[in-house]
Amino acid sequence: MAPGASRSAARTTLIKLLNYHWVLLGPANIFKVSYVNKPSPAAKYVVVPPAETCQADCKIARMWACLFWGLQTIVAAAIVQKKISDDAAAAAKLYIGLALVVAFASEVVREPVACAGGIELVCGVLLLLRAREEREWAETRRRLVREGTLAKDK
Repeated sequence: MAPGASRSAARTTLIKLLNYHWVLLGPANIFKVSYVNKPSPAAKYVVVPPAETCQADCKIARMWACLFWGLQTIVAAAIVQKKISDDAAAAAKLYIGLALVVAFASEVVREPVACAGGIELVCGVLLLLRAREEREWAETRRRLVREGTLAKDK
């Protein structure tokens, strides 16, 4: 077992848990924005009043909302399935997290979205830590193989 394996397993589990909800929320919100096109009863808790009507009245706003939800879904699914590099996933998560926090600071969205931004930032940092750990372990393995202490993988 690799050094720090239980810490690594816990980090991986947490990363997955922080992403599963996007896999469900994304398609649901794409459907809502694209087809229903009405503010949900929960919208007043998530966005400020002008934003509630803006999206309903503006096709370009709906397009951007669908892009956001679609990319969040794709990145989250790729993270859960480990089909994206941790560095690329971290960049996406850190960007989204920062954008959501800035939107809150600009009074475009409310506290729940700021919390989601914080969660995205935490997930981005966890992904960066996992990427660093994997690079360090790979380098250690290469060194041990060079030294003859560890057999090469076949």
